[in-house]
Amino acid sequence: MKAYIRTAIFLILVFGVAVFTIVKPQKKFSSNENRYLQQRPSFSLTSFQEGNFSKEYESYVTDQFPYRDQWIELKVNIERMMQRKDVNGVYFGKDNYLIAKHSEKDFEPELINKNINRLNKFIKNSSDMLKNPINVMLVPTSSQVLVDKLPMFAAPYDQDRLMEQMKQSLQGEKVSFLDMTETLKQHQKEYIYYRTDHHWTTLGAYYSYCEWAKRNGFNPVSDKDYKIQKATDEFFGTTYSKVNVPVKADSIKLYEFPALKCEVKINDGEKKKDSLYDKEYLEQKDKYATFLGGNHAYVTIDTNVKNGRTLLVIKDSFAHSFIPFAANHYEKIVMIDYRYFNGSTKKVMEDQKVTDVLVLYNTVNFAQDKYFGKILK
Repeated sequence: MKAYIRTAIFLILVFGVAVFTIVKPQKKFSSNENRYLQQRPSFSLTSFQEGNFSKEYESYVTDQFPYRDQWIELKVNIERMMQRKDVNGVYFGKDNYLIAKHSEKDFEPELINKNINRLNKFIKNSSDMLKNPINVMLVPTSSQVLVDKLPMFAAPYDQDRLMEQMKQSLQGEKVSFLDMTETLKQHQKEYIYYRTDHHWTTLGAYYSYCEWAKRNGFNPVSDKDYKIQKATDEFFGTTYSKVNVPVKADSIKLYEFPALKCEVKINDGEKKKDSLYDKEYLEQKDKYATFLGGNHAYVTIDTNVKNGRTLLVIKDSFAHSFIPFAANHYEKIVMIDYRYFNGSTKKVMEDQKVTDVLVLYNTVNFAQDKYFGKILK
C-alpha cells in the first residue's frame, strides 16, 4: 500500500509541475540571466520529424520551470559542496573569477566552416566598394587568456584552433585578420575581463583598440587624454547569474574623450542620444548595457570628426565597449547585429557610403552565430 502511495505522490508532483509549467504565464526575459527565455514552440509535422520541436520543447520546459532561479541556486550550492570545479558552465576560478567554460561542442566545425565561407564571400563581393581592407577581429574568451585564474585541472577548449583556421582562411590584400589573444595576454595580470561576466572590460577593449588603430594607420588616443570615470562598482554579470554565489561585484569604467561629440541613433532614429554611454542602465541589472544602450539591430553614430570616412561594424556585444574608442577616427559609424537585423547589408553600405568595415566578434559567438548568413543579403 505504501508503494502505491509513494507512486501516486510522485505522479502528482510530476504531472502537477508539467501542468503548472503549461498554464502559468510564460516569462519572456530573465533579468537575472540577462537573456530571453524559450517560449512554447508551435507544433508542426516538419519540426517534429526533424527533431526541432522536441529540442525547443525541452528548452521551453527548462526555461519556464516553476521557481527556476531558486532551483538553480540550490543545485549550485549542492554541487559546490561536492567540490565541483565548475557548475552550469562556469568555472569557479581564483580571486573570485567566475569564468565561462567552453568545450568542443561549442565550436561545431560545420557551422564554423559555413560562417568562414560566408565571410569570404562577403569580402570578395564588397571589397571593390571600399578604400581599405576589411578588418576581422576575433576576441578570445577569458578562459583562453586568464589561464592563471582557472581552477586546477580545468581543461577549456583551445580557441587557438579557431584562430589558426581563421588566419589560414582569411588571406590576401582585401582582408586584415586581427587575433586579439596575444595583445590581451600581454596584459593578463590587469583587469581586462570582468570577474562575473563574459565580456572584456573597458581596459581590455582599450588595449585591443590600440592594436587595431596601429594596424589601420591611426594614432591611438592615449589613455591619459580620456576622462576615466568609475561608473559603478556594483556590476554582477552573466556568469554570476548562472551560479548566483556570493562574490565581489565588478566595476565598470567609462572612457570619455572630451573633444569627441556624438549623436547616436538607434533603429533609424527610434531613440536618440548625445552620448555613447546610456547611464540609465547603471541602475538596472544589465549594467553592461550602459555601453551604447545594449543590443540593437541597427545603430548609427555621427561624430564631429570630419574626414569623410564611415565605418560599418558587423558585431556582437563585445563591440559595444570598443566603439567609443574607434569613434575618434570616423565621421560616422554604422553598427549591425544580425541577431536582430533583417535588412540588406549591401544596401546599408551603399546608402551610408561605407568606406571601411570591421567584423568584431567573440570567438564563441562567431562559432555559434546561426544568423551570420545575413551578411550576404
